[in-house]
Amino acid sequence: LYNDATRTIYLPQFWTGATPVEQSVLVHEMVHHLQNLGAHKYNCPAAREKLAYEAQAEWLKLHDLSLEEEFDLDMLTLLITSTCMN
Repeated sequence: LYNDATRTIYLPQFWTGATPVEQSVLVHEMVHHLQNLGAHKYNCPAAREKLAYEAQAEWLKLHDLSLEEEFDLDMLTLLITSTCMN
């Protein structure tokens, strides 16, 4: 989880960063941090997830892993979670 106001990344309690899968969570949240620092504006909070998931997927791909295998996130779910529904 990333808190824009405090510029803080919150990781799961037992996160160690020892595996590419755990590291991918940090990659995802670092994208949000960079979005915040760059003062990027989005139509809705969900829209900023697209780039974060893309970066996370690329990180996992470097290790022959995928979002779908490791987090049970398929492309349709990612599309829905990163689309503004207004």
